[in-house]
Amino acid sequence: MSNRLGMAIIGLLVVTVNSGAWAGAEEGQEKTNWPLVIAELRHDVQSKPGLAFPRQQLAIALNNYGVNLAGEGQWDLAKEQLTEALKIDTTNTQFSKNLAGVYLSEAYHDRETYRNKEARTALDQALALDPALARGYALLGDIEYDSQQLAKAKTAWQKAVALDPTLTELAERLKQLNQELPVESKFERLPQAYFDLRYEEQLQGPVGFDIRDALLEARSSVGSDFAYWPKYKIVVLIYSDESFRALRQETPDWVGGQYDGKIRVPLPGGQTDAAMVKQILFHEYTHALLHDLARGKCPVWFNEGLAEYEGMKHGRRRLEQLTAAAGHNRLVPWERLDEQFSATLPFDQVALGYQESHSAIQYLVERYGFWRIRRVLKAIADGGTLSDVLNEEFHLKTGRLEAAWREWLPNFR
Repeated sequence: MSNRLGMAIIGLLVVTVNSGAWAGAEEGQEKTNWPLVIAELRHDVQSKPGLAFPRQQLAIALNNYGVNLAGEGQWDLAKEQLTEALKIDTTNTQFSKNLAGVYLSEAYHDRETYRNKEARTALDQALALDPALARGYALLGDIEYDSQQLAKAKTAWQKAVALDPTLTELAERLKQLNQELPVESKFERLPQAYFDLRYEEQLQGPVGFDIRDALLEARSSVGSDFAYWPKYKIVVLIYSDESFRALRQETPDWVGGQYDGKIRVPLPGGQTDAAMVKQILFHEYTHALLHDLARGKCPVWFNEGLAEYEGMKHGRRRLEQLTAAAGHNRLVPWERLDEQFSATLPFDQVALGYQESHSAIQYLVERYGFWRIRRVLKAIADGGTLSDVLNEEFHLKTGRLEAAWREWLPNFR
């Protein structure tokens, strides 16, 4: 029997509990009062100190209780039980694997909450207990990659694949990393309190302003809208346009930047438009905040609309596609707006997606206030669909809300 963490509950061979608390593994572990079982077994061990069997049963019960606690996310208590089980039976490999699994689960949680230092510490414990824990090395590679430690990420992922060839998703990640490593390992690094900023050496001065200042302004301005200021450093990579296109060959030419856990911005050669660079930085920084606030669940059009809303505070609006679509009654319904952002579509259709989503966000902000947007994002993070969340938050059916936006649209300039 195993739980969702991949840990094993080991069946007790013979247990006599006067209270009837032990239900037996085959009857359902959720019925077992493990603290009571353990207390009875401790009594047996103390009353029969020379017998190995009660100690073995106590170790198994401690293991099973630890596994149950881990399933509830009570990792500290789980570790206490499993550590004691291992002290009683140091040769039981399943106990070691279960304790390693607890540390691994803790590391996953730490990484999700951007506590990479704590995640690495937990992983060290997990891998010491179970050196063949492929998922531990896979997670270590993720953490190193997020921190722009590309060579260390490569080593960890290769170790994970060697231990478990079924981790096929790592093959594609290693392929991408092998393309990035020769370029990004040569990047210069600029010190900054809130960003890990790196750039190709020839790009040190052509922007015409300090990118660090623009990022700090984005942190302040965009952060104020969303009432959120990340406590971890966001990696920002500034490429030459040539390097960016070589590493992202599938990316259309019209893409001015990307956020994929890191902010990636290509700068064209020659004269650089400082306002355009600032617009891109604000846009991609917004994506970074939205990833956290909506836990990666924000629909594409709403995500891009918010990023455009923030970025275009520093850019010039181009509304040709939106104006034409509105004039010919060809606006895309909100429920199908995500489809407008496919990289395979012609530029005009994608541009309409950006302009239309931006205008929808502008309408919602002007009509209802940005604080409502924050509530929408929280509801999406909690599992709500965008349509249901909009209905509840704005007290209108989505169709009526969309109709009100269309009526307002001539005001969007």
